[in-house]
Amino acid sequence: MFSRLLIPRLPIRPSAINININIKNLNQNLSRLANANAAGVSKVVVVYPPHGLPRPSSSVSRFYTTTTPSTGKRPVDAKVEDLSELYASAKDEFEIAVEETSKNTIYARDDRETAREEFEKFRVAYEEAIVGGSEEEGLEIRRRVGQRLREMESAMEALSQADNEEH
Repeated sequence: MFSRLLIPRLPIRPSAINININIKNLNQNLSRLANANAAGVSKVVVVYPPHGLPRPSSSVSRFYTTTTPSTGKRPVDAKVEDLSELYASAKDEFEIAVEETSKNTIYARDDRETAREEFEKFRVAYEEAIVGGSEEEGLEIRRRVGQRLREMESAMEALSQADNEEH
């Protein structure tokens, strides 16, 4: 449910006072976490300063929400996740096609066609995600997903050579 929760680092030789303070702070943070969960926030990161640095005067920890309460994700993260799922599907089909092609089975041609269809779904969704959002979102999607697309394109070209060799 929660991606990560950073717990405060205890001093090397904790005294009873430090332990009591840390337990009190932990209870406060758990209460804040419960409130964030009730508000629909799906990911909360608790940030503590490294040991030895002074703690903020207003509160012991600071909560930063990295998601929007309504959907639980930033729009660009949701797009990248969708593209990642399409990529995984295309990659799986590609691996099956390569295996069947290397074994020269009767399913090889159909598997290559299925791999091409899955890759095309991924490519089209990628292009729509780039064009459909803001320029910043487009740049982030290119940065996070673009390399996968290029790798898959070159792999699909190599797989297409198998079709040409059969004919």
